[in-house]
Parts: sequence; structure tokens; C-alpha cells
Amino acid sequence: MSSYRDAHPWANEKTEAAAAVSDDERLVLAFFADLSSGDPEKLAPYFAPDAMYQNMPLPPAHGAEAVLATLGALFSVMSMDSIETLYLASRDGFVFTERVDYLTALPTGKSFALPVTGVTRVVDGKITAWRDYFDLREFEEAVDLPLRQ
Repeated sequence: MSSYRDAHPWANEKTEAAAAVSDDERLVLAFFADLSSGDPEKLAPYFAPDAMYQNMPLPPAHGAEAVLATLGALFSVMSMDSIETLYLASRDGFVFTERVDYLTALPTGKSFALPVTGVTRVVDGKITAWRDYFDLREFEEAVDLPLRQ
């Protein structure tokens, strides 16, 4: 699979703008790296008990157990092959990322580079909120896998 930046030369995860400069940013990047495990239990230590996760515009999951169940359901239909973080910034516990998620739909075997903007809230070393914004229709069409109910 070719890199997203092959088609978009401005997308370069090797710049200083993609490097973590705070503990919160390092935590978020480590979490993104561990997403490729496809194992919700490996991700559990990252979340506060009252964490919230939402792929916009899908409904949110509230509470760490619900977040992990949602991730488990996602991992049953897609693999997170890798994440290229292009730009990273944070302030007051909010970590903002512009990235490209490389995914494969397990039922179809189709892979897709998905541009994503995310906001992750970190409090006391735990993720308390995580929201990702992407074009759901573009994803569904690319991998022939509807996520909306």
C-alpha cells in the first residue's frame, strides 16, 4: 500500500510538527502505536474509568468498558495497520492530531488510507475523551463496509 503522502506531498510525519514534546503527546502517540495490536485489553490501561470515545458522526461510547467493547467490535471488522501522525499539538491536556490511519476491512480485504483529525483529552496520564473526525461515507465506500446502523 502506498503512503498517503505519495499523493499528498504536504503530508510528512517526519517533521518536527509530528514529534511529541509533552507527556500527554507521548501518551497519545504510544496509544496510537498500540491500536495496531487489535487487542482492547492491551489498550485498557490508557483509559480512565469514565472515558468517552466517539468516531464522528457515530454514537459515543461512555465508560472505559464501553470504549473497549466498541474498539473490540471495530477490531472484529477492521484492522488498524498503522497510523502516520502528520501534525501534533497540545494545550491544557488536549492533544490534537492530524493523521492518516491505514485500515483494512476484514470482511472485504480492502485497505484504505483514512485522513483523520482527532482530539484526545488526557488527565493524570489517562485518556478521558477521544474524538476522531473523518469522512465516514468515504471510508464506507472505499472498503465496502457500512458502519452506520
